[in-house]
Amino acid sequence: MTISLNIPAAGTEALVKGESLWIKARKRFLRHRLALIGLVILCVMVLLAVLAPVVAIYSPVELNLDAMSQPPSTTHWLGTDTTGRDVWSRIVHGGQVSLSVGLVAVSISTLIGIVIGSIAGYAGGKVDLLLMRVTDMVMAFPSLVMIITVASVLGPSIYNTMLVIGILTWPGIARLVRGQFLSFREQQFVLAARSIGVPPIQIMFRHLFPNVVGTVTVAATFGMANAILQEASLSFLGLGVQAPTPSWGNMLRDAQTFSILEGMPWLWIAPGLMIVLAVLSINFIGDGLRDALDPRSIL
Repeated sequence: MTISLNIPAAGTEALVKGESLWIKARKRFLRHRLALIGLVILCVMVLLAVLAPVVAIYSPVELNLDAMSQPPSTTHWLGTDTTGRDVWSRIVHGGQVSLSVGLVAVSISTLIGIVIGSIAGYAGGKVDLLLMRVTDMVMAFPSLVMIITVASVLGPSIYNTMLVIGILTWPGIARLVRGQFLSFREQQFVLAARSIGVPPIQIMFRHLFPNVVGTVTVAATFGMANAILQEASLSFLGLGVQAPTPSWGNMLRDAQTFSILEGMPWLWIAPGLMIVLAVLSINFIGDGLRDALDPRSIL
């Protein structure tokens, strides 16, 4: 008996070259200029945050009444605030807070979304109906309003900010994972695994989940940018990271008076620019990943 395999030309070329799908995805990502620019910017931000004790000479929290409200100079690169604290030191230390909040919050939301979406998509039936109605209930309320409400109840702190953002932003990823699982669970490789008695939990996370890793990665990337914006919003409203710990959001809150907006622009331009750069760079990376991991893309 002769078995014929109809392999597309592109797939044949890839096999001949010995290139895996991940190598092809990496090549597509490296051709995305905005994604590369975003990756460089984000790496610089992360490096500055990690090396904050080295690159920041002055303390970000200690007051210096002899250097209050000074404009940018060779001594203080980005000037000082109304209490004499060095703005550059607060920017790089604030990056530690803002970036870590975004990373931890999106990790929490992604984990919750993966678990709920996987169970709903694989189990189907009443389990799927129940979990999706809970998801719809969470999505029915504006996320920022819910985050502000819960944060005001729990109290402002960096840990509550991470927890609140993470717990209340999972429905999008859950629905995304559920949809992917619904489309894959009737495929032949899943039916074959069931027929030989593979446990459902192993089918879900060993056979099905690898097929949605790319989609989840892209969604988590955009979620991190959104989490940074939400942390900045909470801190600006006084419900996020509290003084004297610096974050880009509470630095903007401290610079919201008219006299500072008009007479000391270095106090709000620097943190505002960092938020813009962080969100744009992460979104560019997300665009690059989406194009690179798109199965319809070709070399």
